[in-house]
Amino acid sequence: MMETRERATWRIGRRELVAMLGGVVLYGGLSWLTNVFRLQAADLQIRPGVAVPIVFGFVFGPVVGFVTGAVGNLFVDLMSGLLPYAAVQPTGQAILDFLRYYLLNWQVGNGIMGLIPGLAALAYRRYFTWRDQLRALLIAALGIVVGIGFASLLHVFVDLTVTLDSAIHDYFIPVIRVNLVNAVVLVPIVLYNYERFDLSSLGWLRSGLMRRLSLAILISAALPVALLGLFLTQQTMHSFSTSPAQLWAKLGFTVLITLLFTITNAALLAQSMSRPLLRVTQAAQAMEAGQLSSDQAGDLEATGGADEISRLSQVFGRMAKEVILREERLKKQVEELRIEIDQTKKARQVSEITDTDYFRALRSKAEQLRQRSQKEET
Repeated sequence: MMETRERATWRIGRRELVAMLGGVVLYGGLSWLTNVFRLQAADLQIRPGVAVPIVFGFVFGPVVGFVTGAVGNLFVDLMSGLLPYAAVQPTGQAILDFLRYYLLNWQVGNGIMGLIPGLAALAYRRYFTWRDQLRALLIAALGIVVGIGFASLLHVFVDLTVTLDSAIHDYFIPVIRVNLVNAVVLVPIVLYNYERFDLSSLGWLRSGLMRRLSLAILISAALPVALLGLFLTQQTMHSFSTSPAQLWAKLGFTVLITLLFTITNAALLAQSMSRPLLRVTQAAQAMEAGQLSSDQAGDLEATGGADEISRLSQVFGRMAKEVILREERLKKQVEELRIEIDQTKKARQVSEITDTDYFRALRSKAEQLRQRSQKEET
């Protein structure tokens, strides 16, 4: 069965602290790389970091989601040289100037993108079916709209040269568009794979089937990666403003991200297929050794899913459970038969003793002695 995962929570424990640190580094690193080496499809920027606070909110809860988005974005802005914000005119009020210089409206807005999925995950955390994925996407879209809307509208008060109309058309709409497209592509894939990833047992790492599946997927992905690199090279060569160093940096970054994404999904796919087969194999070996329990067979029978591998696990579990129950009944019958045989054997042994002439003579003498004793008493 799938491992029982810890639910999203308001609590801040060791798990949440580690997740915050990892989320901030991952979000900040990905966003900084895509800022330095801009990747675009037509006029749409590719920003995989957008999915990080959303996914971390769904998985770990609202606190982790908010901190990942807010601190991660602050980290990106600091590394990119956007802070302190040069367009701000000092007011003499320390707190207000700090909020404006460090664009805390945008930091909080990015935090809200992770906060809202985290709040939803407190009540419902399941991402197996397409309905679960659709629900998660709608919640992610709500988080993006609310978070970016909050940051864009407050930017009017941060930069006095920005009007409400320009805040909507220059900030809100473009950022919403980029974030929504990246989230729609990445969030369902990450949640789907996370839901099926199982670290409770590492036996699948030794699976020959997993290695063959991973290799097949990677070989299949080699051609698209090469074509992607060639396409990027040809497109960039037409831009005279792009230096050879920038070209190779973009190409290398694109190929690296593509390969990492492919390797991760290949491993997750292979694991999702090999793990249930390994469970069935281990159960078969335990059954052969007479060590498979009825509860273990019941776990196999209760395997979720309607695919062929799940059906194999269910059928084997049901079969194993019936075999175990049959063996238990046979053992009980054998025990009862053994007791009955022992009782029959004892009766026969008693009969062999009582049927002898010597025993009959003793019984006759005992009867005579009893009668004599009765006469003496009278």
